Amino acid sequence: MKISHVIALSVLITLGSPIQAEETETLTVSEFTFEFGEPWIRQQVNSSMRAGQLVYDHEDEALKDIELVIFYFGPSNGGGKQANLDRWIGQFEGEPETKLEDRELGDREISFLEARGTFLESMGGGPFAGPKTPRPGYMMLAAIFPSDEGWVFLKATGPEKSIEAMKDAYYAFAESPFSE
Repeated sequence: MKISHVIALSVLITLGSPIQAEETETLTVSEFTFEFGEPWIRQQVNSSMRAGQLVYDHEDEALKDIELVIFYFGPSNGGGKQANLDRWIGQFEGEPETKLEDRELGDREISFLEARGTFLESMGGGPFAGPKTPRPGYMMLAAIFPSDEGWVFLKATGPEKSIEAMKDAYYAFAESPFSE
């Protein structure tokens, strides 16, 4: 076979191969640059409190797509670590099952919260306004990124099965500013 045919065949095989590089996007908030690709979909933020908003588009239609919200309030820090942990846990009825883990990533200590139980979902106006609808079997993943430029907060809440199915992708997103 001629060399030009071999090259053409190699190009066709490569183009048709499922091993093509995944398209990666970035989202910079404060000093942190997060990386993500499918099945994450970037959304237009729908609140001035939000610095970013993504949806995890589950392939399994039986699972609910999960919104990941990134909050950034500038140098005011948005209330700090304990105030946010208390507020997030307080969005659940009674005593939810919680797990708090501090991880050393780069030169930062990032706090990760997992909470499970009956979530009290606000019907419009954010977590502080309006009547609450109890959502049993819900789960929250949240993270706190301290920074002198202003802390960054990640939060995803939804049915436990749907959150569990995207949990690895959530942690990959959260850890992406520290990967090399």
